[in-house]
Amino acid sequence: MTQNAMPNLTEDEKKTLSVLAFLFFRMGMEDRARRFYETIAELSTPGTPDFRFAKAGLAAAALEAGDAETALREVREALAGGPLSTRDATLHWLRSRALWALGRKEEARAARETFLSMRGDAFPTEDEDAAKVQ
Repeated sequence: MTQNAMPNLTEDEKKTLSVLAFLFFRMGMEDRARRFYETIAELSTPGTPDFRFAKAGLAAAALEAGDAETALREVREALAGGPLSTRDATLHWLRSRALWALGRKEEARAARETFLSMRGDAFPTEDEDAAKVQ
């Protein structure tokens, strides 16, 4: 089936697919999660948040399966879709993990730095968490 060949889904249907994909992934059922993420990607336009979500899910599932090459390919497809928001910082974290697994340590560090830069103050570092406790 070609991309966007299926009828458009309602927002509730899209949310349902997304929640199911995430739940299957969190339960360790990566194959089932992957099928849902593939469906979401197929029904989405490249560059959209839905597409990036699906590709990030596919990358995470690939990393869990030990397939860093596939994870890196999925992240590249997600990143190719135009300007990113801070919500998309996770793509660089996934890219960093895939590159590290492939032994490409310097590139992995650079991707991690991009992730840290993009996320801004949304997530405190361990040092910031410790300072709040004191």
